[in-house]
Amino acid sequence: MLMPQQILAATTSPSVSMEASKNVLNVGEDFTITVKGSNLEDLYAYQFSLYFDPNQLKFKLGSESTSTVGFSAPVIFSEAGGTHLVFAHTKSGNVAGDNGSLDLATFTFTKTGNGAANITLKDILLIDSKVPQSTTNAATASYTIVTKSDDSSSGSSGGGAPSNEGTIAIEGGTLTLNDATIDVPAGALASGIKVTVDKLSDTSMLPVDSSLKLISGVYEIKKDSEGDFNKSVVITLPFDKTAVDFTKSLVGVYWLNEQTRTWVQLDDLQVDQAKGTASGSVKHFTKFAVLISDKKAADQDAASFTDIKGHWAEASIREFVKQGAIDGYPDNSFKPDNKITRAEFVTVIFKALNLKAQDGKSFEDTSTHWAKSAISTAAALGVVNGYTEQTFGPDEFITREQMAAIVIRAAQMDPVAKNIDFSDRSSVSDWARSALETAIAKGLVNGYEDNTVKPQANTTRAEAVSVILRALALKK
Repeated sequence: MLMPQQILAATTSPSVSMEASKNVLNVGEDFTITVKGSNLEDLYAYQFSLYFDPNQLKFKLGSESTSTVGFSAPVIFSEAGGTHLVFAHTKSGNVAGDNGSLDLATFTFTKTGNGAANITLKDILLIDSKVPQSTTNAATASYTIVTKSDDSSSGSSGGGAPSNEGTIAIEGGTLTLNDATIDVPAGALASGIKVTVDKLSDTSMLPVDSSLKLISGVYEIKKDSEGDFNKSVVITLPFDKTAVDFTKSLVGVYWLNEQTRTWVQLDDLQVDQAKGTASGSVKHFTKFAVLISDKKAADQDAASFTDIKGHWAEASIREFVKQGAIDGYPDNSFKPDNKITRAEFVTVIFKALNLKAQDGKSFEDTSTHWAKSAISTAAALGVVNGYTEQTFGPDEFITREQMAAIVIRAAQMDPVAKNIDFSDRSSVSDWARSALETAIAKGLVNGYEDNTVKPQANTTRAEAVSVILRALALKK
């Protein structure tokens, strides 16, 4: 439909997934399916098919739409291999393709029959702008739509048959199944996997922790292969934000340890209070849920860190943990002298300033990263920049001059002209000089006993906490 194609191996890790506006409906009710692309590189044209059961679903002619620039061919219907529609879109002329994450197209269907109905995304072609052009074949994905009368019977007392399933290719990708979103980074898989997500209808047999309260459904996530992931994957779940007093409670995503019958909080916690979603990272699938705990209890936990007694930043660490802007480790340590990554630092800033999540710059190396929401928001607000238009370097350790620049922007401090009177001032990067001058003048950043400021040195967790607290004190 589009043009001759040469099949070549993809140099990046693109993936295509689906997201439904809702997946439990009354007969006669409409819903939309949005086809999304992630980790895209130079996407000039694309084509895919949506397979569906015509006895359960009816496509609304003319409802297809896309916000991407270019020309969309009229939808074609076919019965070969099952009822499906074919959608194709291409740019025109000598222009570059799109990069990053993109909504490829949206379609509206009507639920016309009782029972479960699968929508399957197949035959996916992603074509670049090069001459000769090359084409990437992405993995298939499935979505299950059920009528409300069948929703209660879609599972059994043991968790039931999977209400939703999809696939993730070896290159990684994102799936949204049964309202749960799973982000798998490149390098996490040894082979492609099929993922199922089941929302448990009976939670009465699950363990109860008096210090935790359930504010979401319980999601059982499985894959069709054994073993843990090579890298952490990000699980994002919706929760009932009306059930939370954020001034008194801490929200977290937890996984159920079946052996100890306890709930364990995921790492790299992210909470979007406005949207009512929470996410965290983990290296295995099991049962997951969003739970809240009392902030006062968390404050008491901060006092029991085993490795901050007598540390120069002890008071700052205790104060920052109380604010919920940074956490310790499961072994009851804080590791104050450990280096902090760019992603971790941006996340702490995000929490400390109570920034509201919003869409911003999407970098190729953060599209499936656990901190993508915080980084995207910070980029949208002009608080952070990437190394290039495509790369942010989330897992690189942050330098002291990078830290100064981010804090000055985040706190919206006016620049202060001040000579950097340290012996290593010549090693300050030109782009960071004004921010570092301001940070020194405001007392946010101090030098060392040997009369150096070490702009290129990596920042520790203790230093990060202290600098941000000082900035917050000046901002009040």
